[in-house]
Amino acid sequence: MKSRGKFALLAALLAGTALAQNRSGAAGWLDNLTVTAAGTASWVENISRTSFEPTRKDAATYELSLSAGRHQQLASAWLLHASVDAALLTVPDYDLGNHLELGPRLGLQRKFGLGPLAPVLQLDTALTYKSARLSADRGWTAEASLRLGKRFTPAFKAGLTGQWIEHNARSATFDLSQHSFTIDATWDITEQWSLSGSAGRLSGDIVANAAWPVWAQAITGGFGPAVFNYYTSRPWEVTDLYGAGWVSYNVEADVDLWSLAAAYAISDRTTAEFRYHSAFVVNKIGIRYPTDSWGLSVVHRF
Repeated sequence: MKSRGKFALLAALLAGTALAQNRSGAAGWLDNLTVTAAGTASWVENISRTSFEPTRKDAATYELSLSAGRHQQLASAWLLHASVDAALLTVPDYDLGNHLELGPRLGLQRKFGLGPLAPVLQLDTALTYKSARLSADRGWTAEASLRLGKRFTPAFKAGLTGQWIEHNARSATFDLSQHSFTIDATWDITEQWSLSGSAGRLSGDIVANAAWPVWAQAITGGFGPAVFNYYTSRPWEVTDLYGAGWVSYNVEADVDLWSLAAAYAISDRTTAEFRYHSAFVVNKIGIRYPTDSWGLSVVHRF
């Protein structure tokens, strides 16, 4: 599941682009620097991503993120953007889930035509280190996405995004290789209010969790040969993430994703957003892990 070549290629892309821009002078990158901060409080149902409903855990989560970056016009139709992003997630009830993510992000944008209704193609790359309280989950995450977006009217825009993510963790249980496709749309109802939604499909590795009594039955044949054969072939370990003896394990799955959000512009620089998000996970032998969350965010651009 390790993909050293992919990480090396992405690192070279990040470093090469940065070095090319440094030739024009490091001081130029400090001009028009934009700093954005966001705070989010969420309630997550089945945060433990557990299949056995009586043992599912719900919890509140709190996230603080900070991004510093700027845009560079390369030509009339080309725009380069670079940033350094950091995000801290805390889960007070299950603090082994706390983690900090930090790393650079680079993107290249191509606009096809003039005016606000012209379609835009955007490539984004990121290389992030995840410093998790649970040491098995620490490691580097590589990410690349390609998005085609278009504003169809002054008040309505939509886009299609393809994304690839790979997390190279200390433990094979937390190694992830995922790809997804998402369609999204935003309707600006007024100058202050907007509604948005998205729907997508993700395929790849997912980390799920189980209480020990349930897991013990799964790996000893108590739930049948299909469950026994599959779960004993996948990486797993006791992590105590959601209680004493809890197990984390890695499965291959397909995930239906969708979200709805309402945003309110408090000022030119500050926005509040309420978002509902659903992730319906089904692994390769049909076991289901539904997760729903509600969150309130405040975003401020300095």
